[in-house]
Amino acid sequence: MKTTALKKIMAAAIALFAAAALFSESEEDLKKRILSNADLSGESAEEIMAADDGVDKFNNSKDAPKRLPSTFPRDVPYTQAGIDFAEAHYGHKIFNEETRKKFYEASVAAAEALPDEYSKLISLARADYYYGLSVMETFDLTSLDKMDLGDASSSESVNDKAGRFFDKSIEECKQALDIKKGSDGYSTLAQAISMNCTAKNVSYILANGLKVRSNAKKSVALDYSNGLGQFMVIAQDAYAPWPFCKLRSSRKALLRLLSDQYVRIERFDAQMIYAAIGYTFYKQKKWDKAIEWYKKILELYPMNFTARQMIKKIEDRKAGKK
Repeated sequence: MKTTALKKIMAAAIALFAAAALFSESEEDLKKRILSNADLSGESAEEIMAADDGVDKFNNSKDAPKRLPSTFPRDVPYTQAGIDFAEAHYGHKIFNEETRKKFYEASVAAAEALPDEYSKLISLARADYYYGLSVMETFDLTSLDKMDLGDASSSESVNDKAGRFFDKSIEECKQALDIKKGSDGYSTLAQAISMNCTAKNVSYILANGLKVRSNAKKSVALDYSNGLGQFMVIAQDAYAPWPFCKLRSSRKALLRLLSDQYVRIERFDAQMIYAAIGYTFYKQKKWDKAIEWYKKILELYPMNFTARQMIKKIEDRKAGKK
């Protein structure tokens, strides 16, 4: 396929990402909800509200029941081994293949011990996702700025090994969803596809990119409290390359997500939200605000690779280094 044709397809595909409001509250209620985060964002509630460039024009969760997360269990609770794997990854405690396999094998064993096939498959999918994510820990977010969307042979940050595990995670999610249409099934699938778009080339993004948000919406429709699903609905607007990104409106939605009492946000979900907010400031060259949000990740995970890497990169740019 010619480069110009690919560019047109990519533009059309990413343009379709520009939808999705997560909540159906009044403007005044929304202002009140995000006030607690407005100061840290560097904008007033009114400024954030004024930044509506698309993300709030479609309400994907208006029919989803809102229940306090503490009052009911999630679709598939994380196994302790699964939590340990995620925490080790985000805490930058996996330094070699031996350590990675140790956490992975423990997660697989815990998944295999679960009594029902749906929960087993989702927990296995999480184990494979974190294995692939751990392999790609040194992925540089700023490489997204350099991705050539018109080059079908371009594969920025391709990692075949990680991709194999993301593929496996995706297949396990699909098998689980054949058994039961569950919220954690859809959110885990969205997450695995999203990271596979990072691991693989533009052809993969063209074929699968739209599936991230569509599966995340299904997750939220089934369980409004699913913090991962809520995040995945918004994330593409924050991380899409210019001119397709929607930095201020995605930041508004992320700030609102942090304030919603009806959304379950795990510690590792929170660091993803902080990273996305930080990245929107990075893209706008608001260096100090970006650093503030990456430092919030370090409050959760002092050795987090992505946060430390981004802070160093920003400080180098502030100092005039390339």
